[in-house]
Amino acid sequence: MRRLTLLTLSLAILLSACTLPFGGAPAEPPGNWTQVEAQGATAVGVSLPPAWTATPAGRVQATAPPSPPPAVEATETPSLEVTALRLNELPVGFIPAQPIAYGLRPAALAAGVLNVQAIALFEEPTSGVLVFSVASLLASPSEEQAIALGIESPTTPVEVLAGALGQLEGTPRLLSGFGDIGTASAAAEGRLLFREFRYDLQLVLLRQGPIAAYVAVMTPLGARAGFDLYELARAYAARVRVSTITDAPTVPTP
Repeated sequence: MRRLTLLTLSLAILLSACTLPFGGAPAEPPGNWTQVEAQGATAVGVSLPPAWTATPAGRVQATAPPSPPPAVEATETPSLEVTALRLNELPVGFIPAQPIAYGLRPAALAAGVLNVQAIALFEEPTSGVLVFSVASLLASPSEEQAIALGIESPTTPVEVLAGALGQLEGTPRLLSGFGDIGTASAAAEGRLLFREFRYDLQLVLLRQGPIAAYVAVMTPLGARAGFDLYELARAYAARVRVSTITDAPTVPTP
């Protein structure tokens, strides 16, 4: 009987050992432990038992914060200034005037060739001479084509402008000697009836890089402008050229 009991105990121990993994079960980790994956399994088809690392109770394991993305500096792109004629470019005696006071609206001053972005109007109270200028930044191929056609045939802008301001009298004619201002230029003149007075209208249409503009003078019949239109347009184009070089957007260096 004693021998049978020993045999039964031996068989039970043997069966218990067969149900456990080789080497016995891993010890249970104490409380407040965190399980992490074992590193560097090298045996093919064999999973290593998990390792255990202690984490103090009530404390979250600290981890390094993610690195912030590299800072990118904002690059400011300067905008190209579009300006018309200025008072200091005219002789003494001229004063600024409001275009609306003379019924000169942007649509009329466009002369069929410009998308009006800058307007300037000056008057000489004694003689009644009016000087006005319109400038635009060429922003599309269609605008470039319009200014090219206007310079090719400057009598057309004179006709359009005179018709918008009042009534054209006679046929406009070309003015010679205005073809060397800015990148390209041309000039024409005509006569119009404006507010029941007759004026001689002279207009210089020019392009300076991406800027298109014209300078026009309306002189009452029998009066004198008091300045040389060619020199005035040339000085304006030179200033615009400096502005395009100074204010043109630049490509930032890496």
